[in-house]
Order: sequence, then C-alpha cells, then structure tokens
Amino acid sequence: MLWTRLRFKSGNLNSFLFLLCPLKLKMIFMKKFLLGSVCIFLASAMVSAQKPDPELAYIQNAYSKEKKLIVDEYLKLSTEDREKFAQLYDEFEMERTKLATSRLAVLEEYVSKADSLTAADADRFAKTALENSINLDKLNLKFYNKLKEALGAVNAAKFFQLEIYFQTTWRSAVQDHIPFIGELEKIQKPNTKN
Repeated sequence: MLWTRLRFKSGNLNSFLFLLCPLKLKMIFMKKFLLGSVCIFLASAMVSAQKPDPELAYIQNAYSKEKKLIVDEYLKLSTEDREKFAQLYDEFEMERTKLATSRLAVLEEYVSKADSLTAADADRFAKTALENSINLDKLNLKFYNKLKEALGAVNAAKFFQLEIYFQTTWRSAVQDHIPFIGELEKIQKPNTKN
C-alpha cells in the first residue's frame, strides 16, 4: 500500500495502474478509490462532528451501499450462497457498526481533550482503543467461522481479506485526521530555541 500512496501523491497512480491492471481489477480499484475517498471524508467529518448531521447520515448510507456492492462484485456468489451471505453480512455489519460507533465516540472525546490530556485520560483512551481493536478482531474471527461454515473457507477468506482492507483504510483515514498526543502542545508552544 505504501507504493500506492506514494504514486498517488505524485499523481502517476492512475496511469501506472492502468498500464498493469486487467479491466476487472481497474474497475475494482476505481470503486475502492471511491470508497477510500468516502472513508477519508467520513473520518474527518465524524471526528470533528459534535451533533448529528443529515448530510453525514446520507454519506454513511451511501458508503454502506457502495461497500456492499463491492463485496457482492468481489465474491461473485451463487444465488443460494448470496442469500446465506446477506443474512450473515447484515448481522456482522450491525455488530461492526456498534464497535465503530464506540471507537468514534472515544476518538471524539480524545480530540476534544487532546490539548489538555491528563495521564488518566491517555491511559483510558489507549485501553479503550486497544479493547475495541481486540473486540473487532474477535468479531472478525466469529463471523469468519460462520461464513466458513455457510460458504466455505475460500469465500470466507475472500470476504475477510476485503473487509480487513476496508477496516485498515478506515483506521488509516481516521488516524490521519486526529492529533498525536502532544502535537497540539508543540503547535501552541512553538520552539523558541531557533
């Protein structure tokens, strides 16, 4: 992914990928790029949002639909398997969304206290974020096993390879929009030794 980011930042990503990728991969990449762009927008909006926003809810809904389309296109399940998958996917998404909402609530609180973070706050935020990550991994494993039983190991692995890509993209986008501990202090108190 690092080479992707570097090439994207230099403006050559599209021409580079279109030379190397077959048509289906190009289509998937473009959808992932769109989804990634929405992730970045959602991350910045959600971390800085203080009250519910109808436009944000609309974008979240659009993200959810786009994600489901990408998953459907990638897995290419039979009609029978698609029905089994849909039920499990909806159940998974409901539980995953609860964890994401919990993580975002902690991030919002962290951002609001970032310039006056105490040791107790830092400890609580770190432990909560780590517990959330552990719970997400447990959820992924739980639903991997359910999908493996319903659709076979290959389809379950394909889904979670894509799902973990989405989760990683989301986390990276959020991380890019929150301050590191002590970062705001450095901005507020510039180094006067120069």
